[in-house]
Amino acid sequence: MTQESLLDALTEDLSALFRHYRLKNSAGEDRSIQVYPQDLPFREGPDEEPEEHAPEPYIIVRLPSGELPDQDTLQKLEAVLVICVQDPAPDRQGFRDALHIVNTVLRHYGANGVVGGRWVLQYPVRWAAQEEDTHPYYFAAMALSFEGPAIFKEVPET
Repeated sequence: MTQESLLDALTEDLSALFRHYRLKNSAGEDRSIQVYPQDLPFREGPDEEPEEHAPEPYIIVRLPSGELPDQDTLQKLEAVLVICVQDPAPDRQGFRDALHIVNTVLRHYGANGVVGGRWVLQYPVRWAAQEEDTHPYYFAAMALSFEGPAIFKEVPET
């Protein structure tokens, strides 16, 4: 299995998990959580347009690194989830929505630690909430480790 297989499986799985979970974006619209592989897409149109294509709330699924310790072992991959929500309320409680997303992911993968039928979650799972003030945007991140099969070229015996 390739790294892209895990990236696609995580993106699809998280999209399904959060399909019915809705939060407001910066345009004030209720929107389901968008899940993007590797990075946010570029926004289209001039910068002066209103926030009609606001990306939040979102989760970015990144694969920053991996390792194949030996030819006869499982491939190990690190996945990072970057979570962003928006909450303009002056009480600054938007971090609760970000942490709720973290906990939903923890429960989901804790109960079913297999992604895409082949990638197995490894512990520990790490998460962090932002420390800087970026109101009205709130961020959290998760680091997930997976093991799965690697692809090797089959060489016929002679």
